[in-house]
This record gives sequence, structure tokens and C-alpha cells, in this order.
Amino acid sequence: MIPLHPRQYRIVAGAALVGAVIGIAYALVRFSFAWDTMARASIIGGAISGLLVYGELVERAHPFLAALRRLPFALYLLVRTLLRLAAIVTIMLAVRILIPIDDAPFGEGLAFDAVFALVVAALISLVFEIDRLLGQGTLWRLLIGRYHTPRIEARAFLVLDLEGSTAIAARIGPERFLALLDHLTAVMSPAYVAHRGEVYRYVGDATIVSWPLDVAIEDARILRCLADAVGRLVAAREACERRFGVAPSGRAALHAGPVAVGEIGDVKREITFLGDTLNTVSKMEKFAADRSLRGVISGDLLERLTLPPDFGVKDAGTLELPGRAQALPMFALDFRPVAPRRLFRRSG
Repeated sequence: MIPLHPRQYRIVAGAALVGAVIGIAYALVRFSFAWDTMARASIIGGAISGLLVYGELVERAHPFLAALRRLPFALYLLVRTLLRLAAIVTIMLAVRILIPIDDAPFGEGLAFDAVFALVVAALISLVFEIDRLLGQGTLWRLLIGRYHTPRIEARAFLVLDLEGSTAIAARIGPERFLALLDHLTAVMSPAYVAHRGEVYRYVGDATIVSWPLDVAIEDARILRCLADAVGRLVAAREACERRFGVAPSGRAALHAGPVAVGEIGDVKREITFLGDTLNTVSKMEKFAADRSLRGVISGDLLERLTLPPDFGVKDAGTLELPGRAQALPMFALDFRPVAPRRLFRRSG
């Protein structure tokens, strides 16, 4: 069993509970109030819902399972449907053996029940796919109206971009460059998920990852995420050189501060961040590029962190910012990339 973060186990447990309730309701409508029928339906519903949500969460973080998403959509949908159908029928058969119903044929209604469960599974998948398109957690926040009225939040940001991207794009052409960015995004995304980072936006060759500040500094999660993501990038360089003719490397900027968070848009609705914090991290990225530094962190964020053993910092000067009385202290990061593991590694 591939481990998840404790927070994700709560999501699985909640899904199992909802599935059990749906199973009982289905049994009442289709069968009767018999306890054995309702017990069997609740176990089947809970097991199917919990297993499917567990699979969705693992798929986001596990490199092999996430690779399914790289298939053409029709093929991806077919493979997922077959896997879900196999899991649903297996669970149903197992529960029918464990909790038989008196005077009822073993396979009675199995096909109809399996189709019903598959429809429910499709709805679960649809919710996860919408959440994936909008960004992790965005759908839930839109539904509950968390940012319907803008609010100020303290957040930390990691911007990771491709070093020498202009030269690479000119060398391999825009189509292959876009394919390269898509490949690298798939390679590094499990690191963001494992360390509870939220991909805020893709801007050109840069990925902006965000955390609530308290989440980012707990056990230096933002730094561990950086080492994990860069480790995955390093591990992918040989394959990228074979496929694209380039061995990419990344550059990072890390900063934290207050941002205004709120919903924006009409035809296309999204949750957006605004404020000097984002403007600053963008300038930090250029600061690092001008000095050929592979990673910089602001003094504002550094003073809130306890550095992990494999991380070191060195004074890199200051960054002048409009409207700020004092220049922002900058520090160059020195760290050892973490080699990716075959199984999903959870973050504390």
C-alpha cells in the first residue's frame, strides 16, 4: 500500500463514509430494509468510494500511475474505466461471499449493481478531473465561497524555472520546447503534491508553487520540496537529452509575505493572488539569473525557517524594491538534490 499524508487519509475516510451512505440509500430503494442487504450495500459503497478516492490521490503523486495521464485522453479514459470496473466487480464479489443473503442467487443483480457503481465512480472521477483542471483544492474553495470576498493571507512561494530557456527554445523549436516543458512538469509535479504545495500557475517556462506560510515553514517543507523537485529534474536529464537533445537544469526563487486572495473572472472563474510578494519573487528570479545562482531565498522567509542539514546559505547581496525603505536581503541556496524514490514519499 502506497502511503499518503494523514490529511489525505481523512479525505479517503470521508469518501468511504459518503459511499456507505449512498450504498444504504441504494439498497433501500432497490431492495428492502433487511439488515443484511443494507450492511452489504454499505460495505460495498464504502469500499468502492474509499478505494477510488485513494487511487485518485495516489495517481497524483506516484510517477508510474501519473504517467497514465500522458496517454491520449480516449485511451486514458478507457484504461481508467476498465481498472475501475475490475476493482468494483472484485469488491462486490468479495462482499457477496463474506455477507451472503439468504435465498438470493449469488450473482443476482451483479451487472446492474456494477453499472450503478461505475456511474458513481465516474462522477467521483469527474470531480477530481475538474479539481485538476482548476488547480488542486480550487474547486472546493470555489464551492464553499472561501475567497468570494477577497482576504489577506500570509503565503510562501517557490518559483522554479528552466535555466537558459530562450536558447533552448531557439535550438529545438517552439513545438518541441513546449513538449519538453510538459514533460518536465509531469516529472516534477509529484514533488509538489508530496510536500503539500499548490501549483498556482504556469508562466512561460516557470512554475509557481504556493503554500500557506505556516504549512511551508513546518519542517522546512518548502525547502524539502525544492530539493525533491530538483532531484527529479536531475534524474530526468539523461532521458531529456535522448528525447529532446538538451539536459535541462532549473533555477529557483523562494519568498513569503502577505497577498490578497480572491475570486476573479466571469466567463472563466479562478482564484488569484495579488500583491507585492508576487512581484518581489518575480524580481528575485531575475536577480538569481543575473548572478548565475541556481537558487535564492529572501531574508524575510529565511528568518522563519530552520534549515535542514543538507541546506546551506550564503549572503548574495540585497535587492532594491520600489516602495520599500530597506533593500531586501538575498541569500544563495546550497543544497543537495534528493534522488527520487520509486514509491510515493510523504512529507511530514
